[in-house]
Amino acid sequence: GRWNVFAPGLDVRLPSHEMHECGPFCGLHRLPPKARLAALRRHSPWYDGRMPAQRSSREGACASAAASGAWLSAPRRIELFFAGRIPKGGPRGDVFRHHHARERFVLIDSAHERTSSRRVSAASDALLPNRSSRADWFPAAMADSEFCLSPLGTNEGDSDRFLPALLYGCIPVFSLADEARPFEEVLPWDSCSLRVHETDLPRLHTILASISRAQRASMRRAMCGVWPAMLWTRLGFASSRPRGEGYLGESGRADALATFMAVLRRRVEADAST
Repeated sequence: GRWNVFAPGLDVRLPSHEMHECGPFCGLHRLPPKARLAALRRHSPWYDGRMPAQRSSREGACASAAASGAWLSAPRRIELFFAGRIPKGGPRGDVFRHHHARERFVLIDSAHERTSSRRVSAASDALLPNRSSRADWFPAAMADSEFCLSPLGTNEGDSDRFLPALLYGCIPVFSLADEARPFEEVLPWDSCSLRVHETDLPRLHTILASISRAQRASMRRAMCGVWPAMLWTRLGFASSRPRGEGYLGESGRADALATFMAVLRRRVEADAST
């Protein structure tokens, strides 16, 4: 059986914080804290340079970016992106085995990239030619990808790539059909992500190709209701952000802490009604 055990209605799936290897600064931990924040803001389509004090009370953190519409439907060079440890088995290995020669599929085994065991898909070097010399190649790749694979961890732990994917406007693809997503009781995950059963991974390219440009734009627009809830904006970590600033201009009123409380409130009210 799987090592990952989640009890619906009892457990609450939480998003990763910024000190986690693949939290908001996924792929950026070689940079100093302030440089990580700068790279996140540089590549995220949600950041427009404004902080909460510069917004009206009715304006959400991604209102201006979502309203512009241009980037929502603009084509991206990479169809599917994943970088991380890729073992021979499991969903990660299955995706690599079936799609490593697929056009516009960038799959990088970052654990062995500089060894003789290097496993990199055919499109990776062509689409990301300078990644070895760029400290911010990971967010740059996500920001140029239509879909980002978010498989379980190598030891069947929780997936985590969905969080940076949302921050860069990349549609998350969960490779376990029944995996619990963070705060899914109160967030519109089905509107902004995909769930693909493990048995369907060999035809993942067909599934992705069937999603129209209009559908992709709609899914990115729906991310506005999810990505602020993935960030622990009101909790202080390290020294990456000036006091009172969000990661991408969000106020924190609907951050992960507030959303966690919303889940608990909903459960208490449901118990009371029964």
